[in-house]
Amino acid sequence: MKKNRNFISLSSINSQNIFIRLCVIENLCYLCSLIHTYINIRLSVNILKSLLFKNFINNRRFLPSFFTRDFLLSVVLCLYVASLYFSNGIIVYATILLSLVGVTVIVYRVVCGKQKLSRPHSLVYYWFAVYLVRVVWILFSNDPQYGLRWMGTSLPFLFLPLLLQYLLLNERILKTVLTFFVHFTLLFCVIGLLSMVYHSFTVPIAIKEWVLHPKSYYPFVYAWSNYDHPSVLCVIYLLALPVGLYLKRKYRTVSIAELTALIAVETAMLIFTGARVGMIIFPLLLLWMLFYRISLKRKVMVIGLPVALAGVMVIGLLGWDNQFTDRFKDPIRIQLWETAIASIKERPLLGTGTGGMKAVCTSPELTVKLNYPEPLSFNNPHNQYLGEIMHFGFIGATALSGTLIYLLILAFRKKDFLLQSLLLILFIQMFTEMPFDSHKGIYSYLFFISLFVVSFSLRADTGSKTQ
Repeated sequence: MKKNRNFISLSSINSQNIFIRLCVIENLCYLCSLIHTYINIRLSVNILKSLLFKNFINNRRFLPSFFTRDFLLSVVLCLYVASLYFSNGIIVYATILLSLVGVTVIVYRVVCGKQKLSRPHSLVYYWFAVYLVRVVWILFSNDPQYGLRWMGTSLPFLFLPLLLQYLLLNERILKTVLTFFVHFTLLFCVIGLLSMVYHSFTVPIAIKEWVLHPKSYYPFVYAWSNYDHPSVLCVIYLLALPVGLYLKRKYRTVSIAELTALIAVETAMLIFTGARVGMIIFPLLLLWMLFYRISLKRKVMVIGLPVALAGVMVIGLLGWDNQFTDRFKDPIRIQLWETAIASIKERPLLGTGTGGMKAVCTSPELTVKLNYPEPLSFNNPHNQYLGEIMHFGFIGATALSGTLIYLLILAFRKKDFLLQSLLLILFIQMFTEMPFDSHKGIYSYLFFISLFVVSFSLRADTGSKTQ
């Protein structure tokens, strides 16, 4: 394994020469996708005309000024969405840019436009309560220094939902950002697969090895993007599926061909990166999308093929080799979960305090007590349900649990397909990860939840007006 890691690092350096060019091309595609959303053309049909700017000239009346509020906010929000696929440092820079532009727009509206700020949305208060627990519980922490770092990671709970509310984003910006998200996800997955193909020839690696031993090779897929956690990345690109279906139905900015291509490349990404939580979410998400289409009395042709592909994938892989089923056996997580349960029994009400989970998960004493050979070097138990109680006790865990229950009630009361799909992904991922205690999870889920709930009241199923 050590040899593989060293070789992967060397190969990643060598691959930068060719894939840096792909990154430049991809960035040009980002801009084309953004222009595409404004001139209202279908990329899958008119891509050659778009590159020749024929549609740009013919439809220039639909283009806004490059210095209007809508265009500026659309660009900044699209850059933020793109950053979610890359390293935590890039996400932080994108968040700072979004905050600076957002605060400037809000101040200008209040000072020059003499508009009053509305009362914060109820969800803003829920997120504030979640962060307040993290601040107060540092008093009970056995590692306050590490707890301060945890508080810094959780800062978006304070400002991101509020920022998106006061930006007063309209339906046009929503359509632009979500369409960009779907197109960018498609490009991201395609480049990841190209990276895999490139390394397959240069290493070389047999296709069967990619499938049966993805833990040894998945960094090759993400060698160009500088972030290679498949379980974290898969939940982001899987969210693009329901978003694409929503856009296909409501705005026609995503075609059936693009949706089918997206499902195909995401299927390949799940296979070759070995994202186990993604393999669980993927078929359930397709069934949920199918149910959504049937409930609307629409044709289900766009979903029938993906479901068939998913079935073939699962059946084929199960019959290919017994090693596939062994992939879902995870003794490390079982040890972490048992450690969390033991910690909860010792401190059920207040937990370990903010940042105290790391010391417990790596505790030699608790490892011996649970009859395990050696402690693990993990900062959390990789389970949000257990980790939240372990971290903040049953008292502190009520903040996050109350927020999630509120979102669940809101999603089904308003028949919000996007929020329902996001919560389906979130609740499954919370069994194997702690998304609300990591950079990627906090910045991703807070943004999309705030976008679906706080920023907009216009929904595909309610037909209500924009706030």
